[in-house]
Amino acid sequence: MEPTLDSFLSFYAERIGGPFPLSLLPPDRPLHWQGQTLFGTARGTEPLYLLQSTIDAFLGAAPLGTFSVGFWGHGLKSHAFYYQRREPWCSLFLRLPYGGLEHDNEQAAHRIRATMDWFAGFLPIVSERARHCIVVDSLGDALFRIVLTDGRVIEGDGPLFEPGRGPAEALGPLLEGA
Repeated sequence: MEPTLDSFLSFYAERIGGPFPLSLLPPDRPLHWQGQTLFGTARGTEPLYLLQSTIDAFLGAAPLGTFSVGFWGHGLKSHAFYYQRREPWCSLFLRLPYGGLEHDNEQAAHRIRATMDWFAGFLPIVSERARHCIVVDSLGDALFRIVLTDGRVIEGDGPLFEPGRGPAEALGPLLEGA
C-alpha cells in the first residue's frame, strides 16, 4: 500500500518528537508520494531535487508551486529531512541531516523540530514584509537573501536558524517589523 500524507505526519511525529507544523503544508495543492517518505507536488516526469548538485536548478528552474517535504536517503551517509518550496515570493531549500551512518539522530531530530517550528512563525512574517526570500540550508551549506518591500536586502551565508542561537542577527529588522 502506498504511503499517505498522514503516514508521513505520523512518521515525522514519531521520529522528530513532535507534530509537523501543518501551516507549512500547501493548503491548495495535493501532495503525492515521491518514494521513501517524501511527498510533493511533482508527478512522474518532474525532477526531484534531492542532491547538493540540484540546489541551483531548484532555485532557478523549479516551477513555481513546487513543494516537497519528507525524508529521503542516498547510500550510507546522505540521509536528510527535506522541506522545499518555490513560490513567487520565496525559494526555500532545506536539506537537514537525519539518518545515515554518521548522524546523531537525536540531535538531528531536535534541530529539525526547532527549525520547522521556527519556520512556521517566520514564513507568515517574511511573506508580508519581503518581496522575495531565498533560504538554502543543505547538509551544512547555507545562505539566505531576503529583499524587503522597501528594497533593503538582508543576507548571509549561514543557516537562517540554529537551535539555541535563534535567527541570524541580520534578521532583527525583519522580525521586529522594521
